[in-house]
Formats: sequence, structure tokens, C-alpha cells
Amino acid sequence: MSYRDGDGYYTPQNYDGSYMGSVSLRTALSYSRNIPAIRLGQEVGLDKVIEICRILGIQAPMDPVISLPLGATGITPMEMAGAFATFASGGWHSPPTFIAQVTDSRGRVILDNTPRPQLVLDPQAVAGLTSMLETVINSGTAKQAAIGRPAAGKTGTTSSERDVWFVGYTPQLSTAVWIGNDNYAPLAGGASGGTTAAPAWADFMRRALADSAVEPWPQP
Repeated sequence: MSYRDGDGYYTPQNYDGSYMGSVSLRTALSYSRNIPAIRLGQEVGLDKVIEICRILGIQAPMDPVISLPLGATGITPMEMAGAFATFASGGWHSPPTFIAQVTDSRGRVILDNTPRPQLVLDPQAVAGLTSMLETVINSGTAKQAAIGRPAAGKTGTTSSERDVWFVGYTPQLSTAVWIGNDNYAPLAGGASGGTTAAPAWADFMRRALADSAVEPWPQP
């Protein structure tokens, strides 16, 4: 299926070139199918997709192009981690904050940037999304991201194997892993979000959460 995009036509394909026919959104996310994402973007409206990205704190320039739902824009790992943190907290968003508070030698607060979360997404919808993104780890493209506790996330791989991603979260922590070359050269053949970035994410999360109790997802 081709879509008119600007002055030309865009024909999306799945990463492996195969076609599964009609699939559920859960299956599409689990196996990172591109065509369902494109079709969903058309149904929802690309302007609405951009609006939600802004709500999640993503400020990167975005154009309403057909391939936007596949990541056709440059977004930083910090923006991705901040957006997924909103899912982790059940729809509550706080801007990523590098320095939360500064005190003087007597303990008096001289700078207070403590985040003040705001509810920006429907908690019921977030719970459904988290359930689907859990499947990505449990049986989809990111099996190597399993860490023995509730976790959800999404892989990302460019067609040129220039960038590979895994962005995931637990109830306590959201982390984005990007792997690529600064000169935009392709990575080694076969590199993917599931096989390259997901294991790095899992290794970090196991260490970061080693002293943290296993928590369930927030209930809507």
C-alpha cells in the first residue's frame, strides 16, 4: 500500500519484508510491525500524534509525514526516557530534572526544582498500553530485556542499521538505550534494538534496581 506524502508516494514495509495480514495492536507492537503503525497514524491523525508527543515532553521538531509513527524525526534519549516515564507512572508527567534541589551548608534550600507531576494521560489507557508493551519483552522483539520483574518497552531499528534503540520502564524507573555511531555509519550487520540495545538495557536495569523491591504497575 502506498501513501501520498508531499510531492511523492511513500510505500512502507515491515523490517523483515514480510506481511502478516490483519493483526491486533498487541501483536503489531510485540513484533515491531511497521505497516500497522503507519495505518494507525493515519486513523488517529498525524497532528494528534504530534500533540501527544508534546504532552509527553518531546520538543524535537516534527512534521506530519506518513513515516512519523515509525520515528521519522530526531529525538534524544532523554526525551524518550521522560516520555516513557509518564507511562511508568500511570499517566503522570514531570519534566526531566537534572538538579532537583540545592541546599547550603546549613541545609537551607536555595534552589528547589522538585518535580510537580501532572496527570496528562488517561490512566486506563496507559494501563492498556503498558500491558501491550509488556508483551514486547515477554514474547516479542525484546525477549533479551527480561529482568525478572514487571517491565515494558519498545525496540527500534532503522532500516540502514544506523540506529538501534530500546526504551523501557518498570514502575520505578524509565531508561532509554541508544546505540549508534557519531558519524552515522551503519552498525555491524544484524544489529537491532532487540539484540543489541535490549541486553544493555537489561544489564543496567538489573544493577540499578538491585536494591529495590519488586513493585506492581500502578492501578488505574
